[in-house]
Amino acid sequence: MNRLWRRLTPRTIRGQILLIIVLAILAVVLAGRALEDEYGLEGLLAVGDVDGAVEPALAIASLLPGSTPSERELIVARARETQRDIELVSVAEANRLVATSPPLSRSERIAAFFFPPDYRLPAGGRRVAIEGRPALYIPVSEDVVLIVRGLPDTFYSDDLFGPLAYYILSFVTLLLFLSFFAVRSVTAPLARISAELNRSDGVSQGTVFAEKGSDEVISLARALNGMRTRIRELVDTRTRMLRSVSHDLRTPLTRLRLRTERLDDAGQREMMIADIDHINALVNETLDYLRTDASGEEAERTDIASLMQTIQANFADVGFPVTYGGPDRLIAACKPNALNRAVTNLCDNALKFGGGAAITLAAEGAMIRIDVADEGPGIPKAQRVRVLEPYFKLDASRSAGKNPGFGLGLSIVTDIVRAHGGRLEFHDNHPRGLIARILLPAL
Repeated sequence: MNRLWRRLTPRTIRGQILLIIVLAILAVVLAGRALEDEYGLEGLLAVGDVDGAVEPALAIASLLPGSTPSERELIVARARETQRDIELVSVAEANRLVATSPPLSRSERIAAFFFPPDYRLPAGGRRVAIEGRPALYIPVSEDVVLIVRGLPDTFYSDDLFGPLAYYILSFVTLLLFLSFFAVRSVTAPLARISAELNRSDGVSQGTVFAEKGSDEVISLARALNGMRTRIRELVDTRTRMLRSVSHDLRTPLTRLRLRTERLDDAGQREMMIADIDHINALVNETLDYLRTDASGEEAERTDIASLMQTIQANFADVGFPVTYGGPDRLIAACKPNALNRAVTNLCDNALKFGGGAAITLAAEGAMIRIDVADEGPGIPKAQRVRVLEPYFKLDASRSAGKNPGFGLGLSIVTDIVRAHGGRLEFHDNHPRGLIARILLPAL
């Protein structure tokens, strides 16, 4: 059945919208006919029948011009038996009644403008207001006028509510159909694609967008899958190339270090070994960045407090002034190895530029906050976005006098935090220094 329905329905959003409109029109016609047959307009809506009130009066008015005054009185008297609000008055009296009557309400005038009456009055006849209610002014002779009162207000009559009922029914039906279509065929697929992009880095092997729905949604998912594949190929090519280069560099560096250690000049030997160690550090930094980019680590329930305490203990064991403040236990979903690397990188930076690091862990509503604070020179506010870019290095005091790397440390942290669905922020540490803050969703 589902396969037959998919084959019969249009595949494009344009075609589906046209089908929705056609179905809505059919539903309105069938529903309106069913309501009229079941209840009738009078039963469905408690409104006045303008035509039913006016047509007898017009029939009476057509008999009066050719009648004698006595016959007119007799005709009007008989007419009052079925239609009470009808009378013959002089032109002067009729004009006085119209002149002294308050005007029709604004809603009545608006309804009469948009939905004019269906009946046609004789020559000289007009629709007037007497005592603030709709009435008919029909000339009978030069000095006599037929006044018909008690007409239903146009605003509460079938002349308005008949079309209005269909307009409302049409609007509500079309709104329901289009809402169902929008949720099922447009909003839900786009939300699914957006959620998939937010859930992952967009290029991992396991990230595949379901190619189902309308032709436009399928085309979008297919284009995103193609882009993901092309990006994945570029990342893999870059990774293989740099790993190969790094491997090829390490072999001659190892030989160079062995030869350098045999030099007799101690001063020259130390300087050359320091340069070799710096090159090795750059190679390791590049490989760390590549490992983070290609990481396929899955999130798991982890005691983040224990993870932070382990990081603090590892630094403290080798004599670095790193402290921890926070709860003894905080369970949440994360990628433990990647988060360990991110916080360790922040601690390395804090030790390098501030001489110490203070790790603080706290749960704040739906987020988990990890602060790594130092008392170093900090990062200028104008540069706090750019330092997250790969290969960007500050030339300020945080890098002065050091052996700078490629500028990948904070990029690695950013990628890890983003893979967790969180964000990395920088704040001033008072009275001096910087706070690197990781905010993760408390899943």
